[in-house]
Order: sequence, then structure tokens, then C-alpha cells
Amino acid sequence: MSTDTTRQSRGEREAPTWELRAVVERYDDAPDECTIYPAGVDEHKRMATWISATEPAFVELGAVR
Repeated sequence: MSTDTTRQSRGEREAPTWELRAVVERYDDAPDECTIYPAGVDEHKRMATWISATEPAFVELGAVR
């Protein structure tokens, strides 16, 4: 009987790790918008793998440290 209790040993894969970039677009007449996407991918892949949020759904990093 095996003592290995990791899920990977049962055929499940480890989640991929990605370096992410975040860009905040600041607007005078609308809520700011933050878009997060993977770094180092071509433009076509980046267009398919991004997420955006409008303020106040996100905060500056320094505000939560």
C-alpha cells in the first residue's frame, strides 16, 4: 500500500503557474479599470486570456499591506 497522499499521484495535474501583468487605465469621467493578463505571450493569446475589473472592485496594493 502506498503512503503517497499527493493528488498528483492519482492522475491529477499541477496547476500551471503564470507571471501576470496588471495595467490600470485611469479615467477622469469613468471608474478606473484594471486589466490582468499573462506576461510573455503573443498578442493573439493575450487577447484570449485576460480579465478586467472596474473600480472599486480592486484597490492599490499599498492599501492592503
